[in-house]
Amino acid sequence: MPVEDMISSDSHIIEPPDLWVERVDSPFRERAPRVQREENGDWWYIDGKRSMSFLGIQTGDRFSKDATELVIEARFEDVRTAAYDPRRYVEENLSDGVVGQVLYPSEALLAFSIADSELCSACMRAYNDFIAEFCSDAPDRLKGIALINLDDPDAAVREMERCRKLGLAGALITVLPPPDATYDRPLYEGVWSAAVDLDMPLSMHVATGRAALSVDTGQETIQRVSEAAFYLQDHFVRKSIGEMIFSGVFERHPRLRVGSVEHEVSWIPFFLFQMDYCYTDRPVRGEWHRFSDPDIRPSDFFRRNCFVSFQEDAAGIRERAVVGVENLMWGSDYPHTESTFPRSREITSKILADVSQSEQDQILRDNAAALYGFDLRTLHR
Repeated sequence: MPVEDMISSDSHIIEPPDLWVERVDSPFRERAPRVQREENGDWWYIDGKRSMSFLGIQTGDRFSKDATELVIEARFEDVRTAAYDPRRYVEENLSDGVVGQVLYPSEALLAFSIADSELCSACMRAYNDFIAEFCSDAPDRLKGIALINLDDPDAAVREMERCRKLGLAGALITVLPPPDATYDRPLYEGVWSAAVDLDMPLSMHVATGRAALSVDTGQETIQRVSEAAFYLQDHFVRKSIGEMIFSGVFERHPRLRVGSVEHEVSWIPFFLFQMDYCYTDRPVRGEWHRFSDPDIRPSDFFRRNCFVSFQEDAAGIRERAVVGVENLMWGSDYPHTESTFPRSREITSKILADVSQSEQDQILRDNAAALYGFDLRTLHR
């Protein structure tokens, strides 16, 4: 299969306005995400708080317009049909050389910011049902990621089991858990075990903070949730992955896979250096976990257990050997404004110009295929 037949490890759908109104459990319907028509666009509201307008109306426009011409609000009828119609979705991405996609939400990313845990979980269940149906139209090419609220780890495991039966290929967890429930704590052991048993990679995506970025009653808008996530994007994922590594999560669960999505790559080499330096050259504090193998380093667990989805990071690709080529996966971010569509072939060829053919195959297709269960024999266009 030619290298132009790519798999995007990070693509998105645009949720239809009635998704939660139609699907969420009835006790939560009045507080579920809904769309309100305003003067210049349609806006999502979550539990009464203004969120985002509709993405997916200017996919590819960044290549033909000045940034000052791009917009942040629009009406749903202006969204490209392919962003919410699975058949059109597949057709449009095939035209861009993308034969398979791992699907994340758009508005539903911000469901993680809903402070009320029961409402948060109800919104996630409704989305999970929707994305499973969406992917069922082309299961060979579309692999959906379930949204999982970890506030109640036992309930989270049950939802992971349900979503795996629905055909979803992985689970999205918060990139920023509450300060009293960080990922170095024993309460998540059942979640890590379930992820391994269910063969569900866990990912942490930009804009999924559950702690400091949560909606509260004194906050008029949650628009800043997304903005803050992008300003501090790699800080949160570094904290969470670091806590998992240093607390021995990957030592206890050697087949667990956890990924960084849309945080790019360039921060990782220094992060790995700093973890190793801290482990080997700084004094041990308190009951700091020491690995059973005296020769293993924190960076070894990152390269063994973690994966990285990036979009346009030529600098990070130059340091790919430090990160591990087998852990790198490209994503188009379709259909968002910053997406590489419809120039994904052109952009990836520039980023990977000095990369060998075999490594290009891994980064653009094979790593994602192996992680999420794409059958390459069925993906010919």
